[in-house]
Amino acid sequence: MAQAIDQDEKVARFRREVLPRLVERYHPEHVIVFGSRARGDALRDSDLDVLVVSLAFREIRWLDRSPRVYGDCDIRFGVELLCYTPEEYRRKLDELGIVRTASEEGIELLTLAIPSQPRMSAG
Repeated sequence: MAQAIDQDEKVARFRREVLPRLVERYHPEHVIVFGSRARGDALRDSDLDVLVVSLAFREIRWLDRSPRVYGDCDIRFGVELLCYTPEEYRRKLDELGIVRTASEEGIELLTLAIPSQPRMSAG
């Protein structure tokens, strides 16, 4: 899976253009690419699915998070964001759903090690 993501142009563009701004503005604990781009079966026009976990989202309504990140990070290509606080993320890891699937099958672009908050390992 990692080889496919290393050769994906949208992932490369996200790493180059968006990830530095995302880190500077939101200091995320996790940035996980998931879906077809992580699996390596994306079509040319497939979007890039990205899960972002950040304390900064605590003060932002859930529905306002993605639009704010798009604007703050000047995202101008097909990226689909899911934005969660660390607490929301940990809670959703126990549920059947997209957050759990993304965490199990996705590829971490960024992980901040926080000793007091154990993270679910992919496997």
